Amino acid sequence: MKLHASGEDYLETILVLHKKLGMVRSVDVARHMGVSKPSICVAVNTLKDGGFAHNG
Repeated sequence: MKLHASGEDYLETILVLHKKLGMVRSVDVARHMGVSKPSICVAVNTLKDGGFAHNG
């Protein structure tokens, strides 16, 4: 699966927030990126399906 620029943006945000906060919640990503929580859920599920992200 090829990762598009928007997926890279989500991953980068998750990494930055993880380093800053120690854990990342979808609401944190939504606030940081200025997008809705449902958009984050769709993006994270897509990243998980592609093997780019996981829970835990």
